Amino acid sequence: MDDFQPLDLLACYGTDATARAITWLTASALAPRRLRLGPSHVAVICEHHGSPLWLESTTLCPHPCAVLGYRVEGVQAHLPEQRIHDYVSAGGRVGVYRLSAIDRLSQSESELLSKILIRHFLGRLVTYDLGGALLSGTRLFKRTRLLPAADLNELFCSELVAAVLMRLGRLNRANPTRYNPACLLRQVVRQGTFQFQRSYAPEVTAC
Repeated sequence: MDDFQPLDLLACYGTDATARAITWLTASALAPRRLRLGPSHVAVICEHHGSPLWLESTTLCPHPCAVLGYRVEGVQAHLPEQRIHDYVSAGGRVGVYRLSAIDRLSQSESELLSKILIRHFLGRLVTYDLGGALLSGTRLFKRTRLLPAADLNELFCSELVAAVLMRLGRLNRANPTRYNPACLLRQVVRQGTFQFQRSYAPEVTAC
């Protein structure tokens, strides 16, 4: 498994009906080429005891949290290779997006990232925000004043990542609830903060 860096973003493309629906409902012909079909899920890498950890908010992971030691619904941690295998073995794929050279984290920022994700969100057992996830997928409602204020005690996947990016100054301050996975990745790629690094996908064998 290749090396990961703190704040690498993982764009996950699932193959189940829900994942495919999210991808197609958030599709955009005007998006950057790789993101015209957006991911169905997004996660983030942080460093924990010298090793990379995959942090996400989900209800669909079958594995126990690598930090807590039991399965949870909400913010959780896993080994990157384990979660990448989950997607690739099911026929899906995972894209890695990395901070541009001038936006890379300092050591103190990397430590802050781990503190926010591990001690704050994971340590406080932040649950999954299903309602926010559903609202973030709407194209018009999320841009109105009817969008509820963010509640950082429950977070869906891209809401978690957006909140972290805002705290670290890599995304302008706004309501993180408005960002679905596709919208978030398109925003940070368009503004030049993140660049596509590599992709993990099923191997294609010759007939």
